[in-house]
Amino acid sequence: MPEEKVVTRIETQRRNPKRKSIYLNQKFAFGLDQETLFKHGLRVGDHLTDEEIEKILQSEKKRKAKEAALSLLSYRARSENEISQKLKKKGYDQNSIKEVIADLKRVNLLDDYEFACLWIKDRLRNRPRGVALLRQELKRKGIEKESIEKALDEFYPEESEPKIASELIRKRQKRYQSLDKKLARKRMSDFLLRRGFSYEVVKEAINVFIDLPEES
Repeated sequence: MPEEKVVTRIETQRRNPKRKSIYLNQKFAFGLDQETLFKHGLRVGDHLTDEEIEKILQSEKKRKAKEAALSLLSYRARSENEISQKLKKKGYDQNSIKEVIADLKRVNLLDDYEFACLWIKDRLRNRPRGVALLRQELKRKGIEKESIEKALDEFYPEESEPKIASELIRKRQKRYQSLDKKLARKRMSDFLLRRGFSYEVVKEAINVFIDLPEES
């Protein structure tokens, strides 16, 4: 028969007043944040089963994982996949990660569609690029296709892509003025393709600045 475990002492830790040391049967057993302690109503004299202890420890793991997630979100918006992968790298178990993500979604601190919108607006403001590259970036962030397309439709309508590409070339046109037209076309084309614009958009943007027949 397993030994009965009794809470014999709860002591505030010296280095962190918000954490408590829990003693079972006169021996140190584990540390808890005061939030977890209050959540489970733990008191001296409580009798705990192994299952109850495991539940308390799992609750503490989840609290730490949530704290880590909130810290990540305090720097910038994150996708669900980003939070999941970051927490996994920090060593948190999958169950805690899933519960934390569910909690954050419930209070609208995690929303992949909103993340995609913010990502697109930031890119267009600071480093404009084509739809193809934006799709690729958001896909790498783990955003589902439906959310990506919805965000693109709202903040990056198809007809605006040639204008954005042309504006990028206009800002850089001094770099190409001393080049012959063929080389200038190649340099412009390479630049826009790296920024994720389609060949059709690239041709349209370049022809605004270079009066040169397109090569077949």
